[in-house]
Amino acid sequence: MTILQALILGFIQGLTEFIPVSSSGHLVLGQRIFNFKAPPIIFDILVHVATLGAIIIFFRKELISDTKDFFKAIFQGNIKKIPKICWLVIIGTIPAAAIGFLLEPFLGKIFNSTILVGFSLILTSILLFSENFLKKQTKKITSTSGIDALIIGSFQALAILPGVSRSGSTIIAGLWRKLKKEDAFKFSFYLAIPAIIGAQALEIRGLFEIRNGGFIPHFIGFITAFLTGILALKFLKKMVISKRLAYFGIYCFLIGSLAIILSL
Repeated sequence: MTILQALILGFIQGLTEFIPVSSSGHLVLGQRIFNFKAPPIIFDILVHVATLGAIIIFFRKELISDTKDFFKAIFQGNIKKIPKICWLVIIGTIPAAAIGFLLEPFLGKIFNSTILVGFSLILTSILLFSENFLKKQTKKITSTSGIDALIIGSFQALAILPGVSRSGSTIIAGLWRKLKKEDAFKFSFYLAIPAIIGAQALEIRGLFEIRNGGFIPHFIGFITAFLTGILALKFLKKMVISKRLAYFGIYCFLIGSLAIILSL
């Protein structure tokens, strides 16, 4: 892997992991457009760890508070004091974990299909356009039910398909369930933490694949994805609050159509 390839793919990962246009779909398209070979598994792990780090830094205050309360309740043996958002994340993670386990043998073929990416991006555009038809959201995370979490988690499972945006689908699902914009945004990325950890755990064997001389490109890809990810999170939060997700829907429709044309 060259430094330029690492820089481009790291930028794509950091930007599109959070902006609702699908990072997996753009990585597939990026490799096709720039004629890149598929990056080694370790690179994929590192850029996903970088975006995980971006989430942790962005939500550090809330995460520190919720984590302290979680372990305090565990050590005291009082599960009633576990923060509700922790229970919701556990429930919401179940669909993606189940689907990911079932589809794991087929993921290689799925991620090499440009036409699937195209149709999945168009599906993402439809989800994002649906924001225009949603009624006012009034529900806080503290009043969110387990059913809400399960439904939102099911949309995260759908995002296993390359081209379906994980952030876009879960935020929209949260808004469908009448969560306030800020709460839908927060819950979407709380759900992302175990999802990213679980997905990369399946590829942990790739940690042994770094060759001599491969450190610098991998490091550049990691830093690029991390910094770009933090900026993308700040930008997305503003777009969610100002109700402008549909703009990304236009982009997804155009890129999805292009991907279908390229696959013909």
